[in-house]
Amino acid sequence: MSITDFDQEQIEEMSAVELAYVLLEEESEPYDYQKLFARIAELKDMTPEEKKNRMTRLFTSLNLDGRFVHLGENHWGLRERFPLDQSDEDLSMTVQAPKRPKEMDDDEFEEDAVDGLEDIEDELDELSHEEDADDLEKGDNLEGFGTPGTPFEPEDDY
Repeated sequence: MSITDFDQEQIEEMSAVELAYVLLEEESEPYDYQKLFARIAELKDMTPEEKKNRMTRLFTSLNLDGRFVHLGENHWGLRERFPLDQSDEDLSMTVQAPKRPKEMDDDEFEEDAVDGLEDIEDELDELSHEEDADDLEKGDNLEGFGTPGTPFEPEDDY
């Protein structure tokens, strides 16, 4: 049965898990969880507050419901579409992150990854120093530790 076979009242009465089943049943490919939830939220006309409250509940329900299988990289499919003799570990390899470009050899790929991490580290250091400078400009200090540059003098009220 397709989602178009249901009217809005029927959709409102259906649970999010049932809607997920219908959507996955009519799709031939696994669904990314974010897209699946967004489609369900759209169908049920959820408010932002409802989305926030129900997103993790649906994820938990998919995990507990034996009709669904997690395929890795946050993709979900219907268990009936995958052989029973495949382990969950095998299924998690069904959807994988993109691989490195073919024109890169292993050394280039590793060097590129290290460069990317160094760039991120540099950006974080820069942000940290900016935040420290902003705190000093504002005169922020920790209560009980005095102002920056002055020695700590404990109170006599011990």
